Amino acid sequence: MKFLFLILFYLVSLLAQDSFEGWEGNYRLTSAPIDSDAHNAYIEIFTNKQATDAYLSEAKEYPVGAIVYKPLYRDIDKKFLVRVVIMQKMYKGYDTENGDWFYAVSNPKGDDVYTQGRIKHCISCHKFVKETDYMFSKSVMKKINIQRYTLDKSVEDLELYKE
Repeated sequence: MKFLFLILFYLVSLLAQDSFEGWEGNYRLTSAPIDSDAHNAYIEIFTNKQATDAYLSEAKEYPVGAIVYKPLYRDIDKKFLVRVVIMQKMYKGYDTENGDWFYAVSNPKGDDVYTQGRIKHCISCHKFVKETDYMFSKSVMKKINIQRYTLDKSVEDLELYKE
């Protein structure tokens, strides 16, 4: 049984992308950059078709294959794109405690992934929005305006503002 699990884990890890090029060609959820304390940057949010459909219909659970791209900018005018943070919904059982989301951080082009998998910093924020499948939905954003979450702001291995 362990052997089958290892084979399944290996095959699924191959499905997790090593490149996220072309992210900017996806649907843009944000009309303007958002000042994100958690990312220590200004962000925009782009989604692939599966994530867009789930977000717009306020789905309780995102489908496997849903991908969210968050480009991180140093400035509100978007002159300095520093990183792209990615969330991808994986198969049931990938990370049950955290909604089966895979996280990655890539260079601005999306062709070089710096870190990926179960990233503690990402999980530390998204755990607060379990009720919307770990996504900061419209209803969650309204709550955030009322109450502030205490977020783990340490980004130990990713200096966001180095050029």
